[in-house]
Amino acid sequence: MASKSTNTSNRSIKSPGNSERPVSSGQPSENGSPAPPHIKSSSHQSLLENEHEPLLGRSTAGKPSHRTFGVQPRSDSTDPNREDELAIDFESQFQRKLYGIQKKYRLFLNNSRWILNVFIILNTVWLVTTLISDFFFNINIFRTNNRDCSFSDLTLIFVSIIANTLNLWFNKIGLYSSLDYALNVTLCVLTLFNLALVYLISYTRRRIGFAGTFTYLWAAFSFFVGVIIDWFLYTYNRQLNEPYGHEQEDNRANRTRDDPFGISGKHTLTEWIYIGIRNLIKFLLLLFFVLFTFNTLLSAWDIHRVSRGTADVTAEVATYSAFHWVDKAHTYKLHVECYGDVFESNSLDDGEKRQPILLFEHGGLDTGFLSATWIQELYHLNRVQRYCTYERPGYGLSDSAPAPVSIAMVADALKHALLEEAKITGPFITIGYDMGGLFAQVFTAKNLDVVDGMMLVESWHEDLLLKNYLQRLLPPSRDGHKDPDDVSWLPPEIARPNEFKIWWDGLWSCWGVKLQTSWLFAHHGSRERIFGRDMKYQSKFLRAKFLESVTSSLLSYKDVLSAKEKLLDVKLSVVSSRELVKKSSQWGNWQRELTKLSNKAREWKIVEGGHEVYKYGLGKQQTQDVLLRLMDEKEIN
Repeated sequence: MASKSTNTSNRSIKSPGNSERPVSSGQPSENGSPAPPHIKSSSHQSLLENEHEPLLGRSTAGKPSHRTFGVQPRSDSTDPNREDELAIDFESQFQRKLYGIQKKYRLFLNNSRWILNVFIILNTVWLVTTLISDFFFNINIFRTNNRDCSFSDLTLIFVSIIANTLNLWFNKIGLYSSLDYALNVTLCVLTLFNLALVYLISYTRRRIGFAGTFTYLWAAFSFFVGVIIDWFLYTYNRQLNEPYGHEQEDNRANRTRDDPFGISGKHTLTEWIYIGIRNLIKFLLLLFFVLFTFNTLLSAWDIHRVSRGTADVTAEVATYSAFHWVDKAHTYKLHVECYGDVFESNSLDDGEKRQPILLFEHGGLDTGFLSATWIQELYHLNRVQRYCTYERPGYGLSDSAPAPVSIAMVADALKHALLEEAKITGPFITIGYDMGGLFAQVFTAKNLDVVDGMMLVESWHEDLLLKNYLQRLLPPSRDGHKDPDDVSWLPPEIARPNEFKIWWDGLWSCWGVKLQTSWLFAHHGSRERIFGRDMKYQSKFLRAKFLESVTSSLLSYKDVLSAKEKLLDVKLSVVSSRELVKKSSQWGNWQRELTKLSNKAREWKIVEGGHEVYKYGLGKQQTQDVLLRLMDEKEIN
């Protein structure tokens, strides 16, 4: 009985190494043969050891024994069922967290696209408003004028539209690129740097106004929006790729599910194409801003050097350079330079009468810095006692005028600047060169009480203000004979304004390539770029030429016709170029008509040289003699 009881008890005990095989000292092995003696001995020893262990609470490996009542088994990674439970639990948590991130991502996309669409609409409205206000009719929404207005403002607004459009079109997590993030940061910093340069110079700081400042800030803000969007895309990309951080590297490596959001860190071919297009456009914007920044640096340096000796208030000294308001509303300022005692009385100490003040009107592509050198030479030779030059709005250092601009408007502005602001009361002899001849006619007609005479040097005729677009489209005559009334062809020296070409040149002027080459290769100085040969590449100047071209047929032509009726009793001398008369018979006819403006025409002199008579030695001397004879009537007899 004892032996039988022991065997029954032994069959109910399982080996720790194999939970399914009962252990018994006298039971045969699985193949039916008795167990070897050494196996019997080890099994018996193991049985004896297990007899001393408690039955309750004993830890077993693998599947829990039926004897371990009330005790939870420890987790074992080798159990396949437990591994499945852990995997399901991990995937459930991952899907819940992934769903939350994707929900926030979709909300971010909807909100950002809605905001960007609003920005683009506002940008477009602002672009149209600026286009109309700066180039056609002054709307003046902010009630402050940008007195340094140019094509740069329009270009920056257009760049803002491009930046916001790129932010809208490429706002997708699969299109995130760290290069785009760096480009947005760089472009934002460059825009703010350009604004800092503008505010660094006193001249531009006083003239940029609220609208100009807001244009720079808005452009910088557009790139900053791109920075914010890229940061959010980077954050969502990192969260979707690493929802549990670095603690679940093994589990994350086992995830092979398809990712409809493109968060795997790899891009498809289509995404690479989109990224390449976006980065190419951004690189072009970066190239533009680099050149734009160099242009701003050069402009700031030139303006600082040229304007630092110019007063902002009336300087009652013998020779001075100053800025003067053009009206009581302080709309904009003209830059006026005078030489000699322009503030003194008209009589000398010995009772002799002073010479009139020579008031010079420059041409269409220059300032007095170039075309008034022949008068300056007479001043240094003490043949001329006093004279004044100024730059029309948008030329040289004069401010940009609000649109529209006509010859009569400029004449009124000059009258207020000289007589009311500068207190220079004349009397004057007006001298008009090239296109300035039309301005001299209108100013003289409006101020007959302070003008003693007028001299026209290679002056335009009012017919040059007419567009004649239809006539320009017609083919030229095949027999080589030109219609005398055909003004569609003129020598290249007569630079007629063409608003389409001016508009194209104005947009390219913001790149500043021509201005950079002027000092890198041509070694021109600051005054050449502000007043001289390179002024025609300045964005502010090109805007002024566009305004002149737009109103030439509508307003300026009528201004000149109205002025001609009042010039019948004005002393007049006309100087014409022999070379230009030979090139164009029409030009000769126009010069002859100019001599008939007044019943008191003193002289019509055809001088040697080309249109720029101040460059030719003999022609310049002949022109100077005509002026001296006009100033002293005794030499005319």
